Amino acid sequence: MTRVTADGVHAAIRHFPDSARRIEALACENEGFRDLCDELAAAEEALAAVDRLAEAARAERRLEWLSFIRGALAEIGAELRRIKIVPIERGNRGQP
Repeated sequence: MTRVTADGVHAAIRHFPDSARRIEALACENEGFRDLCDELAAAEEALAAVDRLAEAARAERRLEWLSFIRGALAEIGAELRRIKIVPIERGNRGQP
């Protein structure tokens, strides 16, 4: 089993608490999803540190990190919606 970074998974779960099990499962099996969760956690950490920057850079960096976080959340949400869809196999019913 692939090692899952807890910070990234926890970051995603904070935003999608009703999907905690699906997030954990996806993070275990999908490296791209796991990376996306880790990037979300890193962006949230960077946003939290914005106030330590020089005053002239704060507003611009805050907007950049907020934009990145929104994009990551949109991607995570899309992936969670995608895996919720279960294809129904249509075959010839009633035929042997």
